[in-house]
Amino acid sequence: MGGCCSSQTILDDTVGREGTADNLVPRGGNKPFTKKGVKWTSNIPINQRRLKMQRDAFWDTAPSYEGRLEIWQALRCACESEDLILAQAIIDSANITIPTGNLTNGCYDELGNRYVIPVYCIVEPVNLIKESDSEGGTSSHQADDNMDSKLLSESAASVTTTDDNTFYDHNLTVRLSNHAKDVRISVNLKQETIGTLRQKLCANEELDGQEFNARFFFLGRMLDDDTKLADVKFEEGQVLQALITEKS
Repeated sequence: MGGCCSSQTILDDTVGREGTADNLVPRGGNKPFTKKGVKWTSNIPINQRRLKMQRDAFWDTAPSYEGRLEIWQALRCACESEDLILAQAIIDSANITIPTGNLTNGCYDELGNRYVIPVYCIVEPVNLIKESDSEGGTSSHQADDNMDSKLLSESAASVTTTDDNTFYDHNLTVRLSNHAKDVRISVNLKQETIGTLRQKLCANEELDGQEFNARFFFLGRMLDDDTKLADVKFEEGQVLQALITEKS
């Protein structure tokens, strides 16, 4: 399952386990996730399709080792994101600690479980065979930005229609990435969705959909607007991450 590379070797039996004396990472400290300086060369040049198959094989089987499924899912989302700010938000929301900032050296969840990610799941090989179809990702990102803009604009316009008689049974803590602060929002878990929560956040923070994008994350998973708050299963003291990014 490990990657074929000449510059770095990833062993199957390191997944989710404590390292040997050679690769054990100190538990203390936490550094931002980075892909800088992480490189590898495939012994046999591969294309995007082959690389994807290799990555899928790892992510599909990794949870069968030690560790928690939701942490593996968060790590996958972070590794597959091309936006390091978004990737860091995912890692932070899942309470993952990376002592060196490099996931190939290992990271830890809040229970102390160790996870090691092979280099081929983090970056492409330097000798990747390029394929002509490379525009899909750009159009997809543009579509996401347009959708966020539309949702934020609609939220700001429609928030005044909220029923004042709604019974609020939970005070939800939302952590904002743009101001590094927590805000408390009263919600009805059974009746409301991420979409209505977005409306309230837009009103409270005066967010303009033409200037900002907003995405919500919980335990490393991005939540769409149709998700019911009751289905998220918040526990006392848990925090919902709101990634607020300014459009370029």
